[in-house]
Amino acid sequence: MFTLSNFIYPDNGLLIPMSVMRFSHILFLSVLLATTLSACSSEEPVEQQSNATPRFVKLATVSNIPNFDEFTFPAVVSAVKTVDLSFEVSGRLIQTDLVTGSDIEKGKLLATIDRKPFERRVEESKTRLDQAKRELDRIEKMFAQKLVAQSSLDSAKTSYELAVIDLKNAEQDLSYTQLYAPFNAKVSQRLVENNSFVAAGTPIARLQDVSKIYFNINVPERLLTANIGRGIKQASATLATNRSQWYPVNYVEHSTQPDPVSQTYEVVFAMEPREELPLTPGARAVVRVSLQGSLYPEGFVVPVRALVGNADSGFAVWVYSEETNTVTKQAVDVKHIENELAIIESNSQVEITLGQQVVAAGATQMRADMKVLPYQGEK
Repeated sequence: MFTLSNFIYPDNGLLIPMSVMRFSHILFLSVLLATTLSACSSEEPVEQQSNATPRFVKLATVSNIPNFDEFTFPAVVSAVKTVDLSFEVSGRLIQTDLVTGSDIEKGKLLATIDRKPFERRVEESKTRLDQAKRELDRIEKMFAQKLVAQSSLDSAKTSYELAVIDLKNAEQDLSYTQLYAPFNAKVSQRLVENNSFVAAGTPIARLQDVSKIYFNINVPERLLTANIGRGIKQASATLATNRSQWYPVNYVEHSTQPDPVSQTYEVVFAMEPREELPLTPGARAVVRVSLQGSLYPEGFVVPVRALVGNADSGFAVWVYSEETNTVTKQAVDVKHIENELAIIESNSQVEITLGQQVVAAGATQMRADMKVLPYQGEK
């Protein structure tokens, strides 16, 4: 039910509900407020932009490529060769001169097994040889008188020749009862004690040839592949526990197949023994290798954090201008990344030059001609 109090009478004589009039006033105020805010917001960025303060950024200087031709590797000292010493005949061990860790010279008597059985066999072989010689002489005289056939003479000759061979074998076995050092060596391990019965071929000691000191290093496959064709300029080695003094070493050999687990190649260096460098097989050392030539004769280096972009779209750096305190985006080619450094070259007409400064932190937040100031840090 409607009443007249809910209506008003404008000049045109129409009845207008009061609720409509209130809505009109509210709509008018809303439009006015929106217009005012719009005007204020359109003016605020201009004011902020005019009064904006430069952003502090960390800069890095474009520098020459450092020496990537020198590499350091952990190494293990090893002997030139390791030999297990053993007898070629069986017998009882009656004498040894094998002190673990001792140095021995080539030709030194190291061990002996009981020689008496072998000496008796030599005497037995000599007796049989004398008997075969007398028999041969007798048959030859009878054959000359045509008292025996040719077959008897041939049989006597064969018996004599076999007796000669048997004596040589007996004398050889007798010589095998003593073991001598085959080279200047170090006794690494004694495997059999004295008075033990040893069979032929059983190792009684382990000798190491230390006429030279070998350094074994493992080179990662990626590093070896990247430097194929480059010769070794210089190599040196030292103790892992004391790097104050380095000693020159020479390349010996390297493996051509990588380790199936670590995917590394073994490379061996050697040097003559030194009294001032007490190294024994198994000791830890360090080898430093310098290569000839350079993989990157041109280009510069910047921190990896200075790069923006990716491999698909390309990389760039933000170059800082000291005159205008602004930054400019410069496209670059990334040739190599080593640890925290990137080797770059310019890929446009505007080239990166030595000594320029680039944004090294927060590069992804930069914009063209953005005002920036170098961050000096706390002193």
